[in-house]
Amino acid sequence: MTNNNAANKNQLILIVDDDASIRMTAAGILDIQGYSILEADSAEACLNICQQQTPDLILLDAVMPGMDGFTCSLKLRSILGIQCPPIFMMTALDDRESIYRSFDVGITDYLVKPLNWIDLPEKIKQAGLNRAKTKKLKEQFEEIYALKEKLDDSIYQTKNKIRVD
Repeated sequence: MTNNNAANKNQLILIVDDDASIRMTAAGILDIQGYSILEADSAEACLNICQQQTPDLILLDAVMPGMDGFTCSLKLRSILGIQCPPIFMMTALDDRESIYRSFDVGITDYLVKPLNWIDLPEKIKQAGLNRAKTKKLKEQFEEIYALKEKLDDSIYQTKNKIRVD
C-alpha cells in the first residue's frame, strides 16, 4: 500500500446511486485507492446512514426513485450543518439549469456521467485537502475570537479599575 493509500484508509466515502453497477465501479476504484466505502441505493438510505455516522465525502446521484439528489443534498446540509462533508453530484444531467441547481443546494463538485474514473480519486483528494484547510481556518478563527474576548474582558476590567481609583 502506498503512502496515499495509507492516508486514504481513514477516509470514509458514501456512494449513493440507485444503479448498482455505478456503486460497484466507484467502490472498486476507491477501495483500490485505500478509501473505506459505504453504499446506499437511495437518498433516504443516505440520510439514514449520515444520521449514524458522517462520511468524509458523499458521491450522490441526482436522479433516483423517491427523493432526488438535489433534495437529499438540502436535507444533508440541514441535518449536518457545518459538519456536512463535500458532496459530489453524479448525474447524466448536463443542462445548465441542473448544474446551477446543484450548486444552489450546496454541491461541491458536479460530475457528469459517464464518470471519468481516472480523475475521480484526484478530485476526492483535492476536496479532502480543501476541507482540511477550511477546518484549520475555522480553528484559527476560533482561537483569534477567544483571544479577542480575553482582550475585551481585560480592557473592560482595566477601565472599571481606573474609574474606581
